[in-house]
Amino acid sequence: MSMSSAGYEFSAWLASAGIPPSRLRQLLDAYHSSEECYHAFQRKDPFFIQTLSPRIIELLNRNGDAERIRKYKQVMDELGIRVFLYYDKIYPEKLKQTADPPVILFYQGKTDCMNGRVLAVVGSRAASYNGQKATKKLTRDLSTHGITVVSGMASGIDSFAHEGCIEGGSPTIAVTGCGLDIIYPASNKDLRDTIIRSGGLILSEYAPGEKPAGWHFPVRNRIITGIAEALILMEAKIRSGSMTSVQHALEQGKDVFVYPGDPMSEYFEGNHQLLREGGIYFTSAENILEDLHWLDNPFHVRQNSGCSAESPQMTTDEIKIVNALKPGILGFEKLVSLSGLEPSRLMSALTMLQIRGTIEALPGKQYQLKA
Repeated sequence: MSMSSAGYEFSAWLASAGIPPSRLRQLLDAYHSSEECYHAFQRKDPFFIQTLSPRIIELLNRNGDAERIRKYKQVMDELGIRVFLYYDKIYPEKLKQTADPPVILFYQGKTDCMNGRVLAVVGSRAASYNGQKATKKLTRDLSTHGITVVSGMASGIDSFAHEGCIEGGSPTIAVTGCGLDIIYPASNKDLRDTIIRSGGLILSEYAPGEKPAGWHFPVRNRIITGIAEALILMEAKIRSGSMTSVQHALEQGKDVFVYPGDPMSEYFEGNHQLLREGGIYFTSAENILEDLHWLDNPFHVRQNSGCSAESPQMTTDEIKIVNALKPGILGFEKLVSLSGLEPSRLMSALTMLQIRGTIEALPGKQYQLKA
């Protein structure tokens, strides 16, 4: 099933009613496209009507007249808004693996930037000067290493995250809490245009015309964390929207990196609570890339991909690690135990083995021999 190039106005109609993802998948499984869902609704197909609540049926009816459908198409054509569904090949696999992925996503820009290395960066709207400065430097540095940053295009930390990524030369992804025909906040119009112009992507699960609402933003945060490999918290109070992103990331099994900030500042109280509870401390892009094992060298990996455990190029430490990994996947702590190496020494050897292409890192600080 593919809806990326046709029927997008009917996808907007379906999305406008806020149908729960599980129910929406049921409908699309039954009728195979948004347009066929529309026709089933118009003829009052029993399965369609019985699958949804009366309130949702009322909303679909309100938004389903011919003029409203025509308006959806007109707005989407004028603004270059298109759509992909859960079933489409371009749907990001990491997001698909989450507990409650959106079935319909509207977009502007280029979708291929979802396929590389993506990190989520979040933080306060009313950000401190130090938080803004640190965010821009971090995301610029990550970007120079080819990392795509995803955030929410809100004021404050989000905006600085997008700007830093663009300055570093990589595309950035923004996930909004309203329809893509609405710029929120309005002050970010230039930023939105720059994101698209620089090869980035704007995403939303909300149909054109859907205004921002307070409850939209905690919900959309699951998309921000869902398409990323890990989450970076730059600045947050304990009670804040950013902390909902942390919760989504933890539920999705993602690492959460926490910038320490000023321990005396209320702006960073959420950061320090998370650090006490096991958040991953970092102060630079290199810290994050090292922990994710992304400080590799593709040229050397290609040149040495045929290394074996008996290779004379390998050190004694590296041979210990390879032998330990022969039975299968192991976590970092287990490797410390089996190899007898100090953690810092083990990390150094692991990095060299990844550079050579002998092993590969998996999510959750686990490792395996590379096939």
